[in-house]
Amino acid sequence: MNNTVINQKKTYEYVFEYFTDQILTGELKIGDKIPPERDIAARLGVSRNTVREVIHILEISGLVEGVQGSGNYIRCNPQDYMMKTVNMLMALQEIGYNEIFDLRCAYEYTALKLAMTNITPDELHEIRTILIRMDDVPDPAAGAVLDIQFHNKLVAASGNRLLLMYTQMISNLLDHFIKDFRARILMDQERAAELRASHWDIYHALVKKDYEAGAAAMDDHFRVVGEVLDGIMPGKEQ
Repeated sequence: MNNTVINQKKTYEYVFEYFTDQILTGELKIGDKIPPERDIAARLGVSRNTVREVIHILEISGLVEGVQGSGNYIRCNPQDYMMKTVNMLMALQEIGYNEIFDLRCAYEYTALKLAMTNITPDELHEIRTILIRMDDVPDPAAGAVLDIQFHNKLVAASGNRLLLMYTQMISNLLDHFIKDFRARILMDQERAAELRASHWDIYHALVKKDYEAGAAAMDDHFRVVGEVLDGIMPGKEQ
């Protein structure tokens, strides 16, 4: 490596770029053992300490796992790290309920459409079980937990790993959003009944693989939530 080029950036950036290139080009895949620190250091012309620091960062991020007595291996468990990072970024940016609501609307219709094709009988059974439990639970907090499970199952049934990963990344904010608004909705018996009916309508549409009916049920669902949101944020744009 050209020393002039190295001096233009911090050396750890070059080490990080090395791992990035190795993964993106397929040279390193899940389960592969990473070369020893000394070999990477010699290849890149940097110190072993720099390589060690970058590997530690990758380990924290869930992309590398150190196995005592064996070495470091490529893994793919970044959800926890990404979730914390994204949630902190959203908090720093002061992301509001209206933006979270818009995001939910955008990706749940896509998840619903994909689930029409990809949902399995077991997943349908799981969703039905959740809805039955939701109908029988009088406690709003417990109902909110089931509500979250319903929406998570819908996204999982899409079969799209990126949708699922992104949902997991922002799960804390979404969970808080659903719990807060479900509690507000359940204070109104008419709205609570509408919400319950929309969930069941989504389920029946999935059984029939009828996207138009499912989208209409989703419209009803988000209309109820949107009305509550408008009640506490009158300036929200439609």
